[in-house]
Amino acid sequence: MYSSSINRKWTKGCLLLAPLLLATLLPPPPTRAEEAAVASVYVREDSNDTTVISPRLRLRAQALEATHLDLSYTVDVWTSASVDIVSSASTAVTEQRDEYNVGLDHALEDLTLRAGYRASIEPDYVSHGGSAGLSWDLADNAANLSFHAGGYFDSVGRAGDEGFAESVGTLAAGLSFSQVLDPETLIQVLYDLSSIRGYQASPYRFIGIGGDGRCQGSAPLCIPERNPRQRLRHAAALHGRRALGEHFSLGAGYRFYLDDWGILSHTGQAELAWAATDVSTVALSYRFYTQNAADHYKASYQDDDRSSLYFTRDKELSPLSSHRLGLEVDWQWDLPGTDSALSTALLVAPSLFRYSDFRLLDQITALEVTAVVGMEVP
Repeated sequence: MYSSSINRKWTKGCLLLAPLLLATLLPPPPTRAEEAAVASVYVREDSNDTTVISPRLRLRAQALEATHLDLSYTVDVWTSASVDIVSSASTAVTEQRDEYNVGLDHALEDLTLRAGYRASIEPDYVSHGGSAGLSWDLADNAANLSFHAGGYFDSVGRAGDEGFAESVGTLAAGLSFSQVLDPETLIQVLYDLSSIRGYQASPYRFIGIGGDGRCQGSAPLCIPERNPRQRLRHAAALHGRRALGEHFSLGAGYRFYLDDWGILSHTGQAELAWAATDVSTVALSYRFYTQNAADHYKASYQDDDRSSLYFTRDKELSPLSSHRLGLEVDWQWDLPGTDSALSTALLVAPSLFRYSDFRLLDQITALEVTAVVGMEVP
């Protein structure tokens, strides 16, 4: 995970996770913001010598009467000297990723149409893609059905090697249904499908064959990582939230995932939110994750494995589990003399990752901090 390619995957995941937690741990605001400006910064430090710093700016503005424009810019800076990098005979790596997002949504009577474009640029990796979707309010807004689909096309390089050029494409689609069961209870069901074709290894990860398995150690042969070039992924999830009196709400969720690389995972999460005052909320969350190994993963390769079709020692394809706690505090102020509101949020989340079949380490501890400041105009 901590070579250039794997760090890239991890930091993209972190960028998606931070706003998702902010959206799911707390109850929704009383009104939908027509215009907003939000600035956030995400910081992650772990025991595997990896640091991620990611500031983000998002703007939402009205383009036409029922049409709104969303713009966001994210800078992703990470530094790593993890065991993955050291074991591949590489030095510490520092890299920056710039991500640009443009989105449009147009509201009809009960239907909202959405479209978006994303560009992600790194020195050795460029990604472009678009998405479209629709959201349909049903039963006097007591239910909602949403669909989205998109495609992303990436070019993969390797620093210092102009002759290395690979590509990978992703097609994805998802469906979700939300239902208000009663004034205190909301449930949501989701399903996502994605197909990935092309280069799916790390250009910086090399696998030692024989010896101690380390390229800078006693391994007599060191070869590039090689993963299958096709991957089909399925994920289904169920989430629910119920109000517990006037000041508390409890949320819970479960996600099931499988793919044709042989990975099957389970994710469970729970969160308790407390509306301490009319303008402040405190939320405590817990998340558990577990998965088995990919079919072609091995903790070590010996001489009789040289004829194998695929080689990987990526610990994110090994058997693993993780525990994550989160504490978030949210506060909102009405700006005097205006209809605008200023919102702030602070999320602190320690994590523990355990690896049961990875030679170089058996666990990683991490601390994530996300701070958000935003202004909303209804």
